[in-house]
Amino acid sequence: MDIGTYAAASLGIVQLRKLEIQNNNLANVNTVGFKRQILVTSPEDFKDTFAKEFEGKDPYASGDQKRVATLNEVATHTDFSMGAIKSTGNPLDVALRNANDFFVVNTPQGRMYTRAGNFTLDPTGALVTQDGMQVQGDGGAIIAQGAGTDIGADGTVRAGGNIVGRLQVVRFGDTKGLQPVEGTRFKIASGQQPAPVEGFMEPRALEMSNVSAVTGMIDLITTNRAFDAYTKAAQTIDSLNQAAITQVGKRQ
Repeated sequence: MDIGTYAAASLGIVQLRKLEIQNNNLANVNTVGFKRQILVTSPEDFKDTFAKEFEGKDPYASGDQKRVATLNEVATHTDFSMGAIKSTGNPLDVALRNANDFFVVNTPQGRMYTRAGNFTLDPTGALVTQDGMQVQGDGGAIIAQGAGTDIGADGTVRAGGNIVGRLQVVRFGDTKGLQPVEGTRFKIASGQQPAPVEGFMEPRALEMSNVSAVTGMIDLITTNRAFDAYTKAAQTIDSLNQAAITQVGKRQ
């Protein structure tokens, strides 16, 4: 393959992946507790490339790869910076004030962590997430049976004037070990275990997405134009190669 085509295709693939991530970010601009994703690229070692498979058969495989510095591997990272805190007046809404604090949620796949504090009650009176996952309290499930259920600034849950539990909040010294799973939930992929803390919270409020609609739209337009440019570059190189082959085949 022509080196120019390698370069154009490599960068085009990166831009395509960026488009997917940016579209997902924008789709969640109003999702409570959502954390935007960022694409990170780095030079790819020859041993990790497809060209490595041809090293013994093609003497140019390694050399070609080394000359094309634009070949990259891509990874998606999460930006855990805080989103804006919005007052809602809902007694079951609560926002965490520390960027490294998380609520604990019990799911069929195990314990997970979230910043989304838009909780509700299921038919049994258990405090759950919007999709029905049980919110973990310091002593297990929180069952709020009684009128006037609300959550205080220290995470204490009251129902009918009585304390029925307290939200379990944990803090990660380093959030790099958290992996997004679904929606606004994360699981521990690697690194340290979180430590339980007395989280400082904002009652009757929610932390919104940390995605900026304006910045997201600008990034989306820029990435789309870059993808088009690399696509056109690859097409132009292909046309030049076809023309060269045709000219070489002609009799002088």
